Amino acid sequence: MKPATYLAVFTLVWLLSSISTAVVANDGECAEGELLEHTFASGAHWALCVDVHSVHGLQVSDVHYRAPGDRIRSVLHRAHLGQILLHYHNKAQASEQINYPPNNQHRLLSMSPANCDGETLLLKDEAHTLCSRIEANPFLAKYSQRPSLHGQNWQLSAAMQQGLLTWTMAITFSEDGQITPAVSASGRASEFSSDPQVAQSIQALSTGIVRATALITWRLVFDLDTEAFDAVEQFEFPLVTSQGNRRPMQVRQFSNETYTSVNRETFRGWRAVDRTSGAGYYLDPANSGFSYSNNQSNWAQFDVAVTRYQDCERYASGNPPTQLAPDCGESLDDFMSGELLADAHPTLWFSQSKTFNPSNEDWPVIGSLHQEFTLMPFDWTPSSPFELVE
Repeated sequence: MKPATYLAVFTLVWLLSSISTAVVANDGECAEGELLEHTFASGAHWALCVDVHSVHGLQVSDVHYRAPGDRIRSVLHRAHLGQILLHYHNKAQASEQINYPPNNQHRLLSMSPANCDGETLLLKDEAHTLCSRIEANPFLAKYSQRPSLHGQNWQLSAAMQQGLLTWTMAITFSEDGQITPAVSASGRASEFSSDPQVAQSIQALSTGIVRATALITWRLVFDLDTEAFDAVEQFEFPLVTSQGNRRPMQVRQFSNETYTSVNRETFRGWRAVDRTSGAGYYLDPANSGFSYSNNQSNWAQFDVAVTRYQDCERYASGNPPTQLAPDCGESLDDFMSGELLADAHPTLWFSQSKTFNPSNEDWPVIGSLHQEFTLMPFDWTPSSPFELVE
């Protein structure tokens, strides 16, 4: 083939791959779900298996990323919601929004042009759909007087309804390798004040909507880069006044299953890291502005739990026993047995809470309650793969 012809064919293939938001794999390429891929104009590439699970909704597995000019590498074995606890403040206990088996108030919602502003994808089982959309990332990088770098994000989302509330789950994959899981809730209020002085007008009724707190927990099973099992490290930057108010970095590697919490005074964060290559992902709990406790569940008072991967340990509470593992445990409190982490995939359970304080504008439809966090790539490439060429 002549060089000019080869260049034309290569350019056409590249353009088609950069505008195609999803490629469905043949049967057998994914252990669960279907293979989707997206290539950005920079050459950055994501490949993953996606499924809409009948219980917890959106799930991704076998997630791989390739930075521009780099090789494709493994990132996650699996990621999905581990539980949502919804605590109305007029009740003594929180209710689990993820139940196994699903109760009669639970149903998955079909994604359509009415609730998806991107591409609606019908999965192979022809029962579940998800939304795939490309959004602009207007400020990828900026240096001195050079033009700023712009990029894109690829977002997958699905929705489920529990009672009168709709929970939308989304995972955004950025061109620069970041992963942002998010949950938002909207719908209609199901709890109202029993105060007899509450008037019957719509405006007064809206002020009677009961406040609620939602604890959202994600299950993240890492499988980074090489075949070596990954480690989980805790980063802290304590203030040392004797050293002129400096903040030296302290790193602690977890050797056993453990609970830990946000420490805002030391800027605590966590990193999952490949023990061989050093490539990892860092979780900075920047959006964790609230604390939560539950007198029935010890695990709920912690922001992070790190456990040894067990396939049957799927939900932070309400975990179902299986025929293969009848003694798997009902909740994170049962999973947390102090097992060693060195020779298994680490599972990181990350929780965030948010309180809903209703206003008149939240009647009759509650405004969206949104919560998200970001996993940031750490030491995957020797320098930025998005450096501008002079």
